[in-house]
Amino acid sequence: MSTPVKTQNYFENLDATRFLGFFHVFLAHCIFTTNPEIANTSAFQIATINVRSGFLGLDYFFVLSSFLLTWLALSEWQKTGTFRPGLFMVRRGLRLWPLYFLLVLGTYAGVELYGERLAISALPPLEVFLLFISNLWITAHGQNFLFLLVFFWSIAVEEQFYVFWAFVLRFWHTQLLAVSVLMIAVSVIFRAMNLHDEPTLFFHTLSYLGNFGIGAITARIAFDKGILLQKIELLPKSVIFLIYLLLAVLTIGYFRWFQSPVMIVFEKLIFGLFFAFLILEQSYSRHSLVKLGRFKTISTLGQLSLGLYCFHGVVLTVVMPYLKTAGWSVENWQVFLLNPLLIFVLTLLIAQLSYSFFEQPIHRLRRHFYPNTSSRTSGV
Repeated sequence: MSTPVKTQNYFENLDATRFLGFFHVFLAHCIFTTNPEIANTSAFQIATINVRSGFLGLDYFFVLSSFLLTWLALSEWQKTGTFRPGLFMVRRGLRLWPLYFLLVLGTYAGVELYGERLAISALPPLEVFLLFISNLWITAHGQNFLFLLVFFWSIAVEEQFYVFWAFVLRFWHTQLLAVSVLMIAVSVIFRAMNLHDEPTLFFHTLSYLGNFGIGAITARIAFDKGILLQKIELLPKSVIFLIYLLLAVLTIGYFRWFQSPVMIVFEKLIFGLFFAFLILEQSYSRHSLVKLGRFKTISTLGQLSLGLYCFHGVVLTVVMPYLKTAGWSVENWQVFLLNPLLIFVLTLLIAQLSYSFFEQPIHRLRRHFYPNTSSRTSGV
């Protein structure tokens, strides 16, 4: 019997990318003003138009999550000759559920006790969040409820994918490429069919299925170490620079380039391919412009990405009304500097405390649910 090839289970440059993905979402939400003169300036309009392109940060999370989880599953198949969906779901639960359920149940309890006093409107039924179907509820009923709960639609998408992907990884792992291509095709067709239904286009799981498919294909490419990966390893700096420049142009000019029906249908496929390149380039290229893992602070912040994402919704929900009523959003320096900085610092402080004293002790339990207890993958 041949000795299994030793595989890489930690991608040191990808933690930093998680923070950059979060920060794109953060910037989409933290700039606001009560001053009509600022609201009518081109600078404010350019800044706030980023709200929709903030979805790109989540698009990246979906690609990255699928890449990392598929990589671990392929490694598990290689080392043990099987894949155990039960252990997979326990690991995912220990990663996401503690903070998620703490915030959901804490919010509902707080609204039950103080909702009338704070004039908080009705919330979706609790089971919408307990069953991880809030994204589907939003497509049918809208998102006009407590801001911090709206954020959890993306966690619902992830959880729905995990259940589906555990089944695929157990029974169809040899057809992984075919299944992934089918996922991309289904996503494109679904987006074409719902082109004029914005809630469905932005919140439905099938709209993001292609992101997960691209992430899985990326994992397969990396795991197989074939010709395509070898080409990425040897790409010259000039080519890498041009690819990232094109990504920057498309991101900055998002609302210029992605307005036509065709581009809206294919936008997630287009950006998904760029994100796949980013993952492979950062993980394997020998001529990278810079390896993000060198920036230890950003990498550390990337490890806090779940808490940063969840708690920035909490901070925005609580702090934004006070900043508006206190007159802290009427000057340019407040709108573009002070408020974003204040919101970020508060979010970071809470996320760090949560990670150190609540999340991390629970995360450590995951080591008992790997076939190989030494397994570790960036941010998973």
